[in-house]
Amino acid sequence: MPFEIQHCLSSTGTKLRYGISTPKNARGHIFILQGRAEFIERYNETARDLAAQHIGCVTFDFRGQGGSIRETPFPEMGYVGDISHYLDDATTIAEHVTTRHNISCPMLMTHSTGGLVGINLLLAAPQKFKSALMIAPFFGLSGPDWMVGLARMISASLCKTGLDKKFLPGQKLLSPLQPFNPENLLTSDKVRYERSFALLHEQPELIVGGVSAGWLHACFRAQEMLNTQLTAASQQAKRTNTTALPPTTIIMSGNDKVVNNAATKRLFAGQPQVKLHEIDGARHEILQERDDLRSQFWHIFEHHLARHHPDWHTSDSHIGATNAEAAI
Repeated sequence: MPFEIQHCLSSTGTKLRYGISTPKNARGHIFILQGRAEFIERYNETARDLAAQHIGCVTFDFRGQGGSIRETPFPEMGYVGDISHYLDDATTIAEHVTTRHNISCPMLMTHSTGGLVGINLLLAAPQKFKSALMIAPFFGLSGPDWMVGLARMISASLCKTGLDKKFLPGQKLLSPLQPFNPENLLTSDKVRYERSFALLHEQPELIVGGVSAGWLHACFRAQEMLNTQLTAASQQAKRTNTTALPPTTIIMSGNDKVVNNAATKRLFAGQPQVKLHEIDGARHEILQERDDLRSQFWHIFEHHLARHHPDWHTSDSHIGATNAEAAI
């Protein structure tokens, strides 16, 4: 286990579970924002890959998932009332590891829903991080327009009538404890899929299943605001001769059927500090994908380091070279 796991309380009493990986002779730490239903242990392999290059990382379980506080009568429900609550969680952990552990994180790395939180974090304080790298960010829901529109309408209606802590239709019986299906939406790598499967069997308290009306409505509201937020931030940056965002690399999965890549491309058109990449054939969870796809991710990552964190980068760097079985 590469992470030292601890707990802390936010200023409002929210109990959060966080993990710190600090390899010997660490050059610095990366702050990782997880995706929906993820938990610290899913980043064990990533932490080891980073540690091989003397890079540490800090991650935590957002409220409502992993080992952090659950806020509904159904602990397996994926729920949050507003994305600002996730922002509070991220701020709490960042400040806590600085004051308690003397660790600062100049680089932000996000996955999926973590990207929706991360972009708000960056817009609120663009100087807080020297750079950011986002993996398959959730800036739009994948699927036909009619389906996305229906999901938007149902989640909003349920929340309006006080049913935000109810499962969306068809979500109550969903469980991550399913045998590997070659057609699943997350990864084509059976070994890595079954590793997560085994972790949840060993620690069922970490399980998050179906989506609640509140969680989806909160994400939709946050997504709808992004274009306006980015425009306002860009105008402010132009007036003050600064930048709206720190240098940001976005890596999309070419075969992503969870998030909408077209929405990401539209959102960052005209944002010169944002570089977009796409890994052909990758499904939504790139860090849980096959070695050949992960190696493409790490190649982009290393280029990002060379440009924005040259003191962390070495010319013979080959992060993520080990295969899935060796990393278990």
